[in-house]
Amino acid sequence: MKGQKRPGILNNIGLRIGAFIAAVIIWFLVTDINDPVTKVQFDNISVKLLNTSTITDAGQVYTVLDGTDTIPVVTVMASRSIIDSLDKDNIVATADASDITSLGTVDITLTTNKYSGKIESIKGSIDTVRLSVEKKKTTQLALRYTTSGTPADGYVLGDVTIDQNQVRVSGPESIVSKIAKAEANVDVSGAAATVTTNVDVKLYDSDGKAIDATSLTMNISTVKVSAVILPTKNVPIQVSIGGTPAEGYALNGKVTVTPATVTIAGRSSVLNSIESIVISSDSIDVTGAAETRTWTIDITGYLPENVTISDDSFDGNISIVAEIEQIEKETLDFDSDSIAVTNVPDGYDAAITSVSDGLGNTGSDGSAVKLSVDIVGLKASLDTVSASNIAPTLDVASIIGDVDTTKDISGSYNGEVALTLPDKVTADNTVRAVITLTAKKSDTDTTE
Repeated sequence: MKGQKRPGILNNIGLRIGAFIAAVIIWFLVTDINDPVTKVQFDNISVKLLNTSTITDAGQVYTVLDGTDTIPVVTVMASRSIIDSLDKDNIVATADASDITSLGTVDITLTTNKYSGKIESIKGSIDTVRLSVEKKKTTQLALRYTTSGTPADGYVLGDVTIDQNQVRVSGPESIVSKIAKAEANVDVSGAAATVTTNVDVKLYDSDGKAIDATSLTMNISTVKVSAVILPTKNVPIQVSIGGTPAEGYALNGKVTVTPATVTIAGRSSVLNSIESIVISSDSIDVTGAAETRTWTIDITGYLPENVTISDDSFDGNISIVAEIEQIEKETLDFDSDSIAVTNVPDGYDAAITSVSDGLGNTGSDGSAVKLSVDIVGLKASLDTVSASNIAPTLDVASIIGDVDTTKDISGSYNGEVALTLPDKVTADNTVRAVITLTAKKSDTDTTE
């Protein structure tokens, strides 16, 4: 209404300002009570390195020292409503490698990927990443395989192959320079069949200590390895002896092979057909020998194709000993009437009418005479022979041969007296006898 006075408080500018300030204070007080500033901690925050090309483009490489690219603890302060909406994935930590200091440190920058303008503060327990920067070195190494463990009983390790034979390694010169070898190890413990698997490539120094490859780059980190596992078989070694010893000497039959058996490995289809390893007479020749002979033979040359010796500790050399002795002579005496006459044709009587031993002892008209025979051989064999066991025999059938027995075959026949002698014993002289066959008289002839 025109001319009506306003209340005094509306006309006083000072009171207006004071009221506004009071309202703001009250708002802040209410807000602080309902949404207070608080803090939260996040553990193990990874730091992303930026602009690392400024290092690598200069032919250098860097290594993060002491795990400083991970912040152990990051503390964030903000109002509770903001804090409650943050998690570890919202913390962003970066370090610009182009700002590396002469001490090798790079400052860490911390922020969040949401509500960054409403964060009171954000701070890490460390504030720099420490780098070691040095010249880059590249080397190429032969990649070798190794094996560990033992195959199942009755099996051995055969050929091992890898699908790569070299590895290229790059990294800090101080580390690369220590690398002496690269290996891929395959475990064959308890294996009874071929093992094929991918294994890690490991690097070692000259002392055989493993090298930490964290800061290194390799063109291959794994390699395919195939280890053939073969069955085994234990077989004897057989020896064939060739040649003839010197005159007056002979093999006594004792041949010693050391070792006498060998364990071989190969495909089952091959092993099944092998019963022994035969050393040929070409290698074991006693021609002209007058004493025991010894040979050392590498049996690997006698193994079938694709068959190997399974024992790594055995070099394949065997020892062969063939015993040679001097031949001896003994004289045996026996009576002529101890000669047995056998195989007399039916219808005939047989009588020895004369004997001779070729040594001057003779007898005739059926009279008994002492005969001698010289026997030769090795002593062990000669010791088994005596006059009582030589069994002198005159085989009439073998003496008369193929005569027509339908006709009268009466008459005298000269033949050799056979002696029973052991193996490797021979007679040095021949005993011969004349036997007379007389037809028996029939009953009719007697009556007449």
